[in-house]
Amino acid sequence: MKRFLKEPLVHFLLLGGLLFLVGAMRDDGGAGPTGSRIAITPGVVERLLEGFQMTWRRPPTEGEFRGLMEDFLKEEVLYREAIAMGLDQGDQIIRRRMRQKLEFMTADFVGSIEPEEADLQAYLDADPERYRLDAVLSFRQVYVTAEGDGDRAVRRAEDLLATLRSEPETDPTSVGDPFLFPTFFGEMSELAITNTFGPEFKDAILELPIGQWSGPTRSAYGLHLVRVDVKEPGRIPELSEVRDEVYRDLVSERTAQAEQAYFQGLLSQY
Repeated sequence: MKRFLKEPLVHFLLLGGLLFLVGAMRDDGGAGPTGSRIAITPGVVERLLEGFQMTWRRPPTEGEFRGLMEDFLKEEVLYREAIAMGLDQGDQIIRRRMRQKLEFMTADFVGSIEPEEADLQAYLDADPERYRLDAVLSFRQVYVTAEGDGDRAVRRAEDLLATLRSEPETDPTSVGDPFLFPTFFGEMSELAITNTFGPEFKDAILELPIGQWSGPTRSAYGLHLVRVDVKEPGRIPELSEVRDEVYRDLVSERTAQAEQAYFQGLLSQY
């Protein structure tokens, strides 16, 4: 039964019934948008008070409350007269606003139905790569400019690599060419590495051995000799690690599906 109630089409069949019921209750011949009776309900009063308090951070005085009521009545009367005169017809701004309000209502209705933990886990399991956590690397690099003679730059890089491997005490900051970034990069995600050096460099250093100078590896800037010190592999996270993201995506997808189902139901009546 619970699973049945979570289906998008069920959501909007219920919402459609609710909207129909509300419309029927309002169609009493006198309190509608063009009727002659204006009802100031407790809900109207509460909405006006909440709006005032959100703006001014305090409740209204007696005089301010009276002003709120008078403004509500003026707005309601003029609104009804405008509807009676057909001023809402053919106005693109009003049409879009009415569409937005209905879409907001449907979104709020679906959003009020909380997904259960089992729903969130199933959503994660259906597309785990979508939430995959990047690998994180700490590494050192020595830069060799590739401007000019490319073959010569490669030979220079290979010579430097041989030096770094044969003389491990060599300070990497003392060799190579000047570079705008530092020699050491700590705990960089795949995305951060890609944004800094480019995708080709990121893909290459993910495959490098740990604790050994390797290369030359090409980036958007030139050639690099790289020693990966620490590598935490990418992985599929537990639900607890990405729950907020999964929740947001599931609710968004359910809302879109339910809105489409509701719209198709309405469209079939035309």
